[in-house]
Amino acid sequence: MLCLLALLLVGLLVAVEQSGLFDTVTGRNVRNNAPIFQDYERGSIPFVDADGKSVFVAQIHPNSPQILTGFPSYASTKFRLPVDSRPESGTYDISFAADAVNGAEGALRITINGIKRAETVLQHGTFRQRVRVELTPTELAAGELDVRLALVGQGPMAECTPNQAIAAVLTVLPETGLRLRLDKSPESIRDRLALWGDLIPVKWNGEKAADTGTLLNAARLAERGYGLYFGDGGFSAASLADITKGAPLRVDGLPQLTYPISLVSQVENAGARRFDRETTWRFRYNASQLPNGELPSAVDLRMMLGPVAGTRTSLFVTLNNHLLLTRALGDTDERFANSLALPAADHLDRNELEITLTSRLEDETRCGAMRLIAAEMLPDSVLRGGGERLVTEAARLRAALGPKAAVAFRTGELSAPQAHSVALLLADLHPDGLTFGGAQPVATVQAITGDLDAAIRRVQPTGQQWLMYFPTDEREGAWVVPFSSRPALGDTDVALLVTINRPAIVQPAPAPSPTASATARPRATADAAR
Repeated sequence: MLCLLALLLVGLLVAVEQSGLFDTVTGRNVRNNAPIFQDYERGSIPFVDADGKSVFVAQIHPNSPQILTGFPSYASTKFRLPVDSRPESGTYDISFAADAVNGAEGALRITINGIKRAETVLQHGTFRQRVRVELTPTELAAGELDVRLALVGQGPMAECTPNQAIAAVLTVLPETGLRLRLDKSPESIRDRLALWGDLIPVKWNGEKAADTGTLLNAARLAERGYGLYFGDGGFSAASLADITKGAPLRVDGLPQLTYPISLVSQVENAGARRFDRETTWRFRYNASQLPNGELPSAVDLRMMLGPVAGTRTSLFVTLNNHLLLTRALGDTDERFANSLALPAADHLDRNELEITLTSRLEDETRCGAMRLIAAEMLPDSVLRGGGERLVTEAARLRAALGPKAAVAFRTGELSAPQAHSVALLLADLHPDGLTFGGAQPVATVQAITGDLDAAIRRVQPTGQQWLMYFPTDEREGAWVVPFSSRPALGDTDVALLVTINRPAIVQPAPAPSPTASATARPRATADAAR
């Protein structure tokens, strides 16, 4: 009998173990599914509800998924509200997936137009949550809503926790956005653009050949600062042409800068921060934004810090991953002021300046102890002008084309992702200033796809030619290189070959350095006449 009972008990234990009950009781569920990260590009396509008055404006743009990592971390989004159809009521709905370690004490803070509107405490473990904030009449009457998210709190300070430990991660989900009730159905182009979040869906089903009208109109909209999404639903060539007639230039998408340029003009750099271990300010600028293409000659850093006594606090400054400054800070640096030269050779078409503060306690025996440091970048932290003038290969190409040049455009079959890339590359040619078609085109633009290295080998060099392509990611911008350099395009799927059909007087491109790699990113050069 005892043997029988023992066998029954063993069988029961095996069955329970296989069912996962022990894991559930002890808080260890090994059968949890892997986390699912949704397609934020497809999910970010905004839509208008069926009744025409209830609308949804997505928060997440295909070029910028929002993920907040660690304490503190920040994200921001601006919503443009319709003008001709006025909002009567509305809510800001945020859905997010979060993962917080045991012992983390944190909250998500929501601020709208500078007013703190909501906070929700993070749970421990992996979870999803939704928060709804009713918009006030003042907010509904505004022309736009500036929504800022902040992940604030602190992680567990267990003994010998690594300084780089991340206590929480939060991902904003695609269904996040504004839900508005309007007084009438939106019909004007400016209202439709606002409700789309300036992201225009372009209809492109499967492989399509020579649909140049759709591509060129999409490129013109991209040139004006609008986002594009090619897919099954959206607008075809005729509708896109109508939209281009009423679509204003989005200067807020890529504003023209004027020296001195304040680093806190980018909202994420403004205001005081309290941090443990590390925090970074980033300032991004494009060469095309600079006045007359003039590079900044220096950056003036003005910061307030404290308290730094009893800590090892250091400052690091980089420009495009090139180190400009490393400095250990002491008690006398609580009001920090320094000016750094910005070498012209370290500049690219798209630039990122990073200022990083790190802080640790001097007492190494207090492993894992936390010491908060307060820091603020002051408004007189600026980029100063006076640098060399940029002459990029893109500028040389556009000069070779000339104003209102007649251009022949050729393409074969393109998938939706390939068509999207072609439209963005065409946008860099400034298609609003070109005429496509005509009997005697000044230049020929050919879209090439597939095995680009093999396709380039088949091209017969003639006159002035350039290649335009995205070497890694469309968000990093296009590279423009002389065809004579024959770059190795690797896994790149789409490129434009631009051939000038007549001689043009342009500034000659500088000779490549004999030590430069064929795959190295092309850097802008200074104008020798300056």
